[in-house]
Amino acid sequence: MSAQQRRADVLARVAHLPLFAGLERRSLVRVADELQWIALPGGAELFAENDVPDAVYVLVAGSLGAFRLVDGRLKLLGRVQPGETVGEMALLSGHVRTATVRALRDSEVVRFSLEGFERLAKQHPDAMLAIARVAVERLERTLEAKRQDPPPRTLALLPAHPGLDLEPLVERLAYAMARFGTVAVVGADEGRDATISELHDIEADHAKVIYVGSSDPAWNERCRRQADTLVLVADAREPAVAIDAASATDAYQAILLVLMHPGRIVPGAARAWRTRLGIEQHLHVRDHNDIDRLARHLAHRAVGVVFSGGGARGFAHIGAIRAMREAGLAIDSVGGTSIGSLMAAAIALEWEDDLIQSCFQRSFVATNPLSDYTIPLVALVAGRKASRLLRREFTEIDIEDLPLPFYAVSADLADGRSVVHRSGPLWRALRASIAIPGVLPPVCQGGKVLVDGGVIDNLPIAAMRKRHHGPVIGIDIAGNHALATDLDETDLPSAWALLMARWRGHPKRPGILRILLRAGMVNSASTAEANAAMSDLIVKPPVDNIDLLAWQRFEDAIASGYAHTRAALAKATL
Repeated sequence: MSAQQRRADVLARVAHLPLFAGLERRSLVRVADELQWIALPGGAELFAENDVPDAVYVLVAGSLGAFRLVDGRLKLLGRVQPGETVGEMALLSGHVRTATVRALRDSEVVRFSLEGFERLAKQHPDAMLAIARVAVERLERTLEAKRQDPPPRTLALLPAHPGLDLEPLVERLAYAMARFGTVAVVGADEGRDATISELHDIEADHAKVIYVGSSDPAWNERCRRQADTLVLVADAREPAVAIDAASATDAYQAILLVLMHPGRIVPGAARAWRTRLGIEQHLHVRDHNDIDRLARHLAHRAVGVVFSGGGARGFAHIGAIRAMREAGLAIDSVGGTSIGSLMAAAIALEWEDDLIQSCFQRSFVATNPLSDYTIPLVALVAGRKASRLLRREFTEIDIEDLPLPFYAVSADLADGRSVVHRSGPLWRALRASIAIPGVLPPVCQGGKVLVDGGVIDNLPIAAMRKRHHGPVIGIDIAGNHALATDLDETDLPSAWALLMARWRGHPKRPGILRILLRAGMVNSASTAEANAAMSDLIVKPPVDNIDLLAWQRFEDAIASGYAHTRAALAKATL
């Protein structure tokens, strides 16, 4: 390519960028002569932390990431989008680079030397204003510490094993994602020989681009390098195998395992594939509804719901679930603690409203799960009845085999931290999550002493935010006034006085079960403000008048949860 052709090509490709948009053609020609065009394959380093600054770079196509070394590992600080400059802060301050910048995908940048940058600043102050504006916007994004990254614009769907036909999934997924913007599907035939700029043009013209893998390893590798999110697709009936795409995926690239099932979920397939590939997140696909859910997850429009603990007040969750479903809200991920974890499990199992209501009425109202009292060496009740009820109602299914993403939260008394259960037997995770200290025996496992998660956080929204991208609703039924008394005493009166006081109905004295239940939620009160900040909507049904152990207030709690959630959703924008 001649110098004249090169200049014309550079002019055509940078004239629209914010840094150069205000320049006259004559000035732009002089600038173009000083630019160096650089092609960066995905994963390549542009410059490193502590480097001496010698240039400003402008991203033309692709995506860059800024990283900083934290505890010996690179941590992603933020992303640079096409049209933005990078490296200007160090150049302006005269200090060394404060971050390492790498290509998150195959990218193209232009390099503007220190001398050229200084000349541009003197001759065209408007260009400097454009750079300052980009730098300020990037700083604001960092200071705001936004809860979520922007949704991925490019996806790579890769087969996890030979012989997998991706066409039916791709067709339905593209249709489902079109609700969130225009979608382009790029297969090997169209994309194998395309340049980075040509692929960038496709991405610029569409809200989402799906790169579809094939049997060609070279094309699959290019799909991986071009994608913000990697989606590995496997037939759940096939034995799990290790593939290069999973191990080659960088830590900053989101990766999701999609398991295709023949109608019913194949037990154990998720655990086998996740273990083999070292992937933490997966979704099950059985039908079009599951593909629609996959599309919402990939578009960061999936709805996550977190349920709090609160004893008998937890029945309000049943009404809240009914209200959300009647409002047409598709619940895509669930989590909770204590009785809230049981409600979340019911949704993850895709129980209908009538089944949820009959299950909890049978297990809590018709029979008290906390009635097998024992010698209180560890707890007031033996816990065998609660374990038996959980196994009967929730069966022996593993969390990985639930149709919806689910977690339950318990608290480890050994180290004072929350434990998020995302794998293993469902009933056992639920048993740990409802183990009220002093009431139910703890679940001891792997050196951990697991009790009710409400001890630390009674509305565990942080666990949802860690993996879920999309609106999050918190249903908080703990209430503000769990205990009340009109006593003024330090020590208990005699047993005879206690009996007489109870017979007369005065004074008001909380019992040991209520004290233990409430004590298990006191510490989590400090997390309420943080939970509200991480949520898109917090629903607090008015259930303060329902005692924590008033199982007989079943219908009252349901009605309160239904009415309040319905009203809250009518005002909310998710």
